[in-house]
Amino acid sequence: MFADVLIIGGGPAGSVAAILLARAGRRVTLVEQHRFPRDKVCGECLSALGADVLQRLDLFEPLLARGAVRLTRTLLHAPSGTSAEAKLPRPMWGISRTALDGLLLDAAARAGATVLQPARCESLDPGPRPAATVRNLVTNSITRIESTVVLLADGKSALLPGGPPPPTTDLGIKTHFKNVDGPRDAVELFGLTGCYAGLAPIESDRWNCALSVPAARVRHHHGDLAHLFAKLLEENPTLRHRLSGATQLGDWLASPLPRFAVQKSWPEGIFPLGNAAAAIEPIGGEGMGLAMRSAELVAEQLLRSPSAPRHIRGAFRQLWRSRRLACRATALVASSPRWANLAAPIARSTPSSLKPILRAMKG
Repeated sequence: MFADVLIIGGGPAGSVAAILLARAGRRVTLVEQHRFPRDKVCGECLSALGADVLQRLDLFEPLLARGAVRLTRTLLHAPSGTSAEAKLPRPMWGISRTALDGLLLDAAARAGATVLQPARCESLDPGPRPAATVRNLVTNSITRIESTVVLLADGKSALLPGGPPPPTTDLGIKTHFKNVDGPRDAVELFGLTGCYAGLAPIESDRWNCALSVPAARVRHHHGDLAHLFAKLLEENPTLRHRLSGATQLGDWLASPLPRFAVQKSWPEGIFPLGNAAAAIEPIGGEGMGLAMRSAELVAEQLLRSPSAPRHIRGAFRQLWRSRRLACRATALVASSPRWANLAAPIARSTPSSLKPILRAMKG
């Protein structure tokens, strides 16, 4: 089996690349191992960077039709109870991964991409004509797919030779709530001890609650995420108030939290996208936007040169660099009660002090 472009992963990065290339007439095969709709760990805030990509794809109005919530400000809440507010430079959008990923993968199929789902890529062979071994998860049959180029959008670089970058010591966990006593136009960040939480409204009158938590704390609670979260609520009075009358919808989900820069080299014929290319601290809400923009950059390069995007690593470094530093610094402040309690009054009286994180969120 042959494809002009083989894409591994049907999330925002893989689907955006498939849409652009299929619309341009390329033979695109996309491999996605999960059945949709499916939920996953994510802050579920789409930055202006990602919204711009959807505008160029003529998919922004369909996103609004699925209930995306307009977010115009950010609220930072220290463990002391002190809060600071700032207007976002450009709106962000609260939308579940179930809704966004379904919208994008459907658009890729409509554009003409061949979608193999559920199917798992079991190995990649780099080279001038890269190939993948793909297992159909319904029939258990195996197919070898050759291509001109492979776009790896698996979210973790697990299929690259040498394996993924070393894991961090943090986990991302999330769940949804309803009846939250909080604003429907704001991204809220809550400082905790050694970690932080985010709360953002999404479609259907729900809120997404996502946290970055050290794996050691999860182990301390024997993997009981509900018990861990009950303890974390004791550390921030505003978060506790927001959720005092809320109802949890569904189970807690957990996933390793990646954090790494763009790598110096990639295997011949294989180009990572999104979190397979680089991963930043999720506190800035830029993950989905970066994934979609990275896919757009690679697709544009491929349409100019059928064999390989040129200079794409440099463009990726520029895309991730400033956001990576700002988001990491903000996460370290939010995760330290001492620094968060000092920073919140300053930010409240001097909103310009929030500019580094806001620049990272503006797209």
